[in-house]
Amino acid sequence: LLLILLLLLSPILLIHAQDFLEEQLEFKRVEKAKAEKESVLAGALRNKGFSYPRFGEIYLRVFKQDMRMEVWIKPPGQQQYTLFKDYKVCMLSGIPGPKRMGGDKQIPEGFYKIDKFNPLSGYMLSMRLNYPNLSDVILGKRGYLGGDIFIHGSCQTVGCLPMTDDKIKEIYWLCLQAYQNGQEDIPVHIYPYEYG
Repeated sequence: LLLILLLLLSPILLIHAQDFLEEQLEFKRVEKAKAEKESVLAGALRNKGFSYPRFGEIYLRVFKQDMRMEVWIKPPGQQQYTLFKDYKVCMLSGIPGPKRMGGDKQIPEGFYKIDKFNPLSGYMLSMRLNYPNLSDVILGKRGYLGGDIFIHGSCQTVGCLPMTDDKIKEIYWLCLQAYQNGQEDIPVHIYPYEYG
Protein backbone atom coordinates (compact mmCIF):
# COMPACT_ATOMS: atom_id res chain seq x y z
CA LEU A 1 0.00 0.00 0.00
CA LEU A 2 2.84 2.38 0.88
CA LEU A 3 4.61 1.62 -2.40
CA ILE A 4 1.41 2.29 -4.37
CA LEU A 5 0.95 5.58 -2.52
CA LEU A 6 4.56 6.63 -3.28
CA LEU A 7 4.14 5.75 -6.96
CA LEU A 8 0.97 7.82 -7.12
CA LEU A 9 2.58 10.78 -5.36
CA SER A 10 5.91 10.85 -7.26
CA PRO A 11 4.48 12.65 -10.33
CA ILE A 12 2.86 15.18 -7.98
CA LEU A 13 6.20 15.81 -6.25
CA LEU A 14 7.93 16.33 -9.61
CA ILE A 15 5.20 18.71 -10.74
CA HIS A 16 5.49 20.55 -7.40
CA ALA A 17 9.23 21.15 -7.90
CA GLN A 18 8.72 22.30 -11.51
CA ASP A 19 5.84 24.56 -10.48
CA PHE A 20 8.01 25.98 -7.71
CA LEU A 21 10.79 26.94 -10.13
CA GLU A 22 8.30 28.47 -12.54
CA GLU A 23 6.76 30.47 -9.67
CA GLN A 24 10.21 31.67 -8.61
CA LEU A 25 11.03 32.76 -12.17
CA GLU A 26 7.99 35.05 -12.14
CA PHE A 27 10.03 37.34 -9.86
CA LYS A 28 12.40 39.72 -11.65
CA ARG A 29 15.26 39.13 -9.21
CA VAL A 30 15.20 35.38 -9.78
CA GLU A 31 14.91 35.87 -13.53
CA LYS A 32 17.92 38.22 -13.35
CA ALA A 33 19.87 35.70 -11.24
CA LYS A 34 19.21 33.04 -13.87
CA ALA A 35 20.22 35.36 -16.73
CA GLU A 36 23.45 36.43 -15.02
CA LYS A 37 24.53 33.24 -13.30
CA GLU A 38 23.19 30.15 -15.05
CA SER A 39 25.89 29.92 -17.74
CA VAL A 40 28.60 30.86 -15.22
CA LEU A 41 27.49 28.10 -12.86
CA ALA A 42 27.01 25.56 -15.66
CA GLY A 43 30.57 26.19 -16.87
CA ALA A 44 32.06 26.06 -13.36
CA LEU A 45 30.22 22.82 -12.59
CA ARG A 46 31.36 21.17 -15.81
CA ASN A 47 34.95 22.31 -15.21
CA LYS A 48 34.85 20.47 -11.86
CA GLY A 49 33.42 17.31 -13.46
CA PHE A 50 29.76 17.81 -12.50
CA SER A 51 26.84 17.87 -14.91
CA TYR A 52 24.26 20.64 -15.21
CA PRO A 53 21.41 21.07 -14.40
CA ARG A 54 21.26 17.65 -12.69
CA PHE A 55 24.46 17.91 -10.68
CA GLY A 56 23.22 16.01 -7.60
CA GLU A 57 22.71 17.07 -3.99
CA ILE A 58 24.31 20.10 -2.38
CA TYR A 59 25.45 20.84 1.14
CA LEU A 60 26.49 24.25 2.52
CA ARG A 61 29.15 24.48 5.23
CA VAL A 62 29.97 27.77 6.96
CA PHE A 63 32.99 28.66 9.10
CA LYS A 64 32.12 31.87 10.93
CA GLN A 65 35.61 32.92 12.09
CA ASP A 66 37.00 32.39 8.58
CA MET A 67 33.99 34.20 7.04
CA ARG A 68 33.66 31.38 4.51
CA MET A 69 30.81 29.36 3.03
CA GLU A 70 31.63 26.18 1.15
CA VAL A 71 29.32 24.52 -1.37
CA TRP A 72 29.73 20.75 -1.61
CA ILE A 73 28.09 18.50 -4.21
CA LYS A 74 27.31 14.78 -4.17
CA PRO A 75 26.76 13.64 -7.77
CA PRO A 76 23.93 11.17 -8.50
CA GLY A 77 24.85 7.60 -7.59
CA GLN A 78 27.86 8.60 -5.50
CA GLN A 79 28.32 8.44 -1.72
CA GLN A 80 30.78 11.28 -1.13
CA TYR A 81 30.49 15.03 -1.46
CA THR A 82 33.13 16.99 -3.37
CA LEU A 83 33.94 20.65 -2.75
CA PHE A 84 32.55 22.72 -5.60
CA LYS A 85 33.19 26.30 -4.55
CA ASP A 86 33.68 28.58 -1.59
CA TYR A 87 32.35 32.08 -1.02
CA LYS A 88 33.35 34.84 1.34
CA VAL A 89 30.75 35.79 3.93
CA CYS A 90 30.67 39.57 3.61
CA MET A 91 30.14 40.52 7.26
CA LEU A 92 29.65 38.99 10.72
CA SER A 93 27.77 40.20 13.77
CA GLY A 94 27.83 39.25 17.44
CA ILE A 95 30.72 37.55 19.20
CA PRO A 96 32.14 34.03 18.84
CA GLY A 97 29.69 31.40 20.05
CA PRO A 98 26.20 30.09 19.29
CA LYS A 99 22.92 31.99 19.24
CA ARG A 100 21.03 31.51 22.50
CA MET A 101 18.30 34.17 22.43
CA GLY A 102 16.48 36.60 20.20
CA GLY A 103 18.08 39.99 19.70
CA ASP A 104 21.62 38.89 20.63
CA LYS A 105 22.87 39.57 17.06
CA GLN A 106 24.54 36.16 17.05
CA ILE A 107 24.86 34.02 13.94
CA PRO A 108 23.68 30.53 14.95
CA GLU A 109 26.03 27.56 15.12
CA GLY A 110 24.75 24.08 14.41
CA PHE A 111 22.98 21.94 11.85
CA TYR A 112 20.19 23.56 9.86
CA LYS A 113 18.47 23.36 6.50
CA ILE A 114 16.96 25.86 4.10
CA ASP A 115 13.22 26.08 4.73
CA LYS A 116 12.21 29.07 2.58
CA PHE A 117 13.29 30.81 -0.63
CA ASN A 118 12.48 34.53 -0.56
CA PRO A 119 12.60 36.28 -3.97
CA LEU A 120 11.30 39.56 -2.46
CA SER A 121 13.91 39.94 0.25
CA GLY A 122 14.96 43.37 1.45
CA TYR A 123 18.47 42.02 0.77
CA MET A 124 18.16 41.06 -2.94
CA LEU A 125 17.39 37.33 -2.53
CA SER A 126 17.41 35.23 0.62
CA MET A 127 17.06 31.68 1.92
CA ARG A 128 15.83 31.16 5.48
CA LEU A 129 17.36 28.61 7.84
CA ASN A 130 15.17 26.50 10.11
CA TYR A 131 16.53 28.23 13.22
CA PRO A 132 15.86 27.46 16.05
CA ASN A 133 16.57 23.75 15.77
CA LEU A 134 15.97 21.32 18.64
CA SER A 135 19.43 21.94 20.12
CA ASP A 136 18.77 25.70 20.13
CA VAL A 137 15.46 25.14 21.91
CA ILE A 138 17.07 22.94 24.58
CA LEU A 139 20.19 25.07 25.14
CA GLY A 140 18.75 28.52 24.44
CA LYS A 141 17.46 30.99 26.96
CA ARG A 142 13.83 30.35 27.85
CA GLY A 143 11.45 32.67 26.08
CA TYR A 144 12.02 34.25 22.69
CA LEU A 145 14.83 32.51 20.78
CA GLY A 146 14.56 34.73 17.72
CA GLY A 147 14.19 33.55 14.16
CA ASP A 148 14.36 34.70 10.56
CA ILE A 149 18.01 33.79 10.06
CA PHE A 150 18.81 34.04 6.35
CA ILE A 151 21.58 33.60 3.83
CA HIS A 152 21.06 36.79 1.83
CA GLY A 153 22.47 39.50 -0.39
CA SER A 154 23.79 42.91 0.69
CA CYS A 155 26.65 43.33 3.15
CA GLN A 156 24.97 44.02 6.48
CA THR A 157 23.72 41.75 9.24
CA VAL A 158 22.43 41.40 12.78
CA GLY A 159 22.69 37.60 12.85
CA CYS A 160 22.34 36.43 9.24
CA LEU A 161 24.91 35.42 6.61
CA PRO A 162 25.26 38.22 4.01
CA MET A 163 26.95 37.16 0.77
CA THR A 164 26.67 40.37 -1.34
CA ASP A 165 24.06 40.81 -4.07
CA ASP A 166 26.32 39.32 -6.75
CA LYS A 167 27.11 36.12 -4.84
CA ILE A 168 23.58 35.51 -3.54
CA LYS A 169 22.31 35.37 -7.13
CA GLU A 170 24.67 32.48 -7.80
CA ILE A 171 24.03 30.64 -4.52
CA TYR A 172 20.26 31.13 -4.75
CA TRP A 173 20.10 29.84 -8.33
CA LEU A 174 22.25 26.81 -7.43
CA CYS A 175 19.98 25.99 -4.46
CA LEU A 176 16.86 26.44 -6.62
CA GLN A 177 18.27 23.94 -9.12
CA ALA A 178 18.99 21.44 -6.34
CA TYR A 179 15.43 21.87 -5.05
CA GLN A 180 13.98 21.49 -8.54
CA ASN A 181 15.99 18.30 -8.96
CA GLY A 182 14.26 16.82 -5.91
CA GLN A 183 16.46 17.83 -2.97
CA GLU A 184 13.85 19.20 -0.58
CA ASP A 185 16.28 19.33 2.36
CA ILE A 186 19.39 21.40 1.67
CA PRO A 187 21.64 21.14 4.75
CA VAL A 188 23.50 24.18 6.09
CA HIS A 189 26.04 23.42 8.82
CA ILE A 190 27.49 26.43 10.64
CA TYR A 191 30.71 26.01 12.63
CA PRO A 192 32.56 28.60 14.74
CA TYR A 193 35.81 27.84 12.86
CA GLU A 194 37.45 25.08 10.83
CA TYR A 195 38.74 22.32 13.08
CA GLY A 196 42.14 20.70 12.63
